[in-house]
Amino acid sequence: MRGIRGTLAAAAGMVLVAAGMQLFWPDAQAGTGLRAAAAGQAAVRDPVPLLQLENGAGTPLWTLSRAEADAAVAQHGFRLLPNRLGYLRQAAFTGSQPVYRLTRTGGAGWLLTASTSERDALVAAGTFRYEGVVGHAAARPATGLALLSRFSGPAGWRVSLEAPYGNPDDLLARGFKRDGPLGYVHPQWNRVGALYFGTWNAGSNARIIQGGYDFYKRTYPDWWAGVRDFSGADPTVPAYKGLWPDEDFSDRAPSIGFYDDAQVSTVEKHITQASSAGLDHFTFYWYWNPAERTERHAAGLRSFLRAGNRDALDFGISICAHAWDNGILKIPADQYGLVAGTLVGDYLAQPNYLRANDGRPIVWLCDTRGIGDGSAAAVRGFVGELRTRARAALGEEILVLAHQDLGLVLGNVGADGSYCAAPYAAVQAGTYAGYVRGQRATFNAGAPAYVRCVMSDFDERPRYPILVPNAADVTFFPDQTFDLFTQAARNAATDIAGSTRTSAVDNFVLVYAWNEWHEGGYIEPNARDGCRYLDILRTELSLTAGSGCVANP
Repeated sequence: MRGIRGTLAAAAGMVLVAAGMQLFWPDAQAGTGLRAAAAGQAAVRDPVPLLQLENGAGTPLWTLSRAEADAAVAQHGFRLLPNRLGYLRQAAFTGSQPVYRLTRTGGAGWLLTASTSERDALVAAGTFRYEGVVGHAAARPATGLALLSRFSGPAGWRVSLEAPYGNPDDLLARGFKRDGPLGYVHPQWNRVGALYFGTWNAGSNARIIQGGYDFYKRTYPDWWAGVRDFSGADPTVPAYKGLWPDEDFSDRAPSIGFYDDAQVSTVEKHITQASSAGLDHFTFYWYWNPAERTERHAAGLRSFLRAGNRDALDFGISICAHAWDNGILKIPADQYGLVAGTLVGDYLAQPNYLRANDGRPIVWLCDTRGIGDGSAAAVRGFVGELRTRARAALGEEILVLAHQDLGLVLGNVGADGSYCAAPYAAVQAGTYAGYVRGQRATFNAGAPAYVRCVMSDFDERPRYPILVPNAADVTFFPDQTFDLFTQAARNAATDIAGSTRTSAVDNFVLVYAWNEWHEGGYIEPNARDGCRYLDILRTELSLTAGSGCVANP
């Protein structure tokens, strides 16, 4: 189980927020408020970044707490340094040791130590005050871990990963000396997930199924119509040959075959494929049926919840309240409570629901135009209802992220941050190389709390002629290549590495998409390329979980 709720809310990383805050703010009320904010949040099992901040005098501060980092920046003149010092865990684990933080009693200055004897001696001498456990590191070396060391000099203390992940030689050249190890940590820990389209079943894609009968003369309901045909799996239907005769569409067949995601065994294979490659989560597109007052297109999501291996991945919910198709996917204002209750009770309460590094469950807003009348006030009302339900049922705050392409003023709709998926402008421009060139600008335009994205491709030619009758209207990237996809993933990794955002999702990446086969957005292993997309993500985003992609479990 990757996410934990409830009893770990007072884990060591959270205690530091309460203890450390009062050293910044003599006003006890400020510390009390931060303790109250932290009290309802769960610890997460994933490693989180050890942030290094520095004040105007050059004094460093280290913390895992985003709340502490935000307060230090906003109120006390600190700045977050772009280099991360590895990723520690908030709670103890087998083979771990705590890393303690102390502060000078007679002036500014912080010190980290893994030695209880050093901690106790400094406190007994009255020169330092003990603040708490900053996090937990492995006590011994292991594959994928790097040594984190402490250095001391005339300017106080510094912390660095050993080479090649850090530059301790620079500290030594500046007159610092090596004090000793703090423990072994992950040099990088990006949490990479993929958008999941749980609509590959007989209960979804009614127009696709009808198109299978009408255009491809199926004698059975085929929710893969178009994709199956473009892939060459049915060579008797060469409808596209006259338009794109030299194109190789054989990658449009999944490695596990054309599947039914209403079958639990299908999603179990997807979980194995994704987790073996190091992915962290699936985020499911989620729809509401106002006429029937229940969720719509949820078969794949429900299969995930019944999967025997579901604990290998976290999962999130992305709310798509579309305003088109005569309102069949809208969320009316008089159903806000019903929808919020369903989301919180059925999904956010699950033990492996996706959480940010500060423990808050993440709710994604894919499309808000069908929430009430689509106005900012309507969206804010719905988000407020969702927050109220989460507090009442879970005793927790949630983190709400809105799709960047919606162009929303986040405060007006009650959202905390934003994310990108398949940037609309890049898709409409029709050049994947252009998309890659513009990634960093897209990231820079994101909110302070922001999840970066990597788009595998966009190619809706298999929708022709079922959903797009005119071939001239089909949108696709004619220049997409694996080399460019590699660069896209590298851009996300580089942007994270140089980031000075303090948000609790700054090391998250959302990939478009796991299995949007009709739109050409997929990283799920396919019959032609196997695990190539997943292998690239694993390499470029330094994913060390799992043993390597399994293409066909």
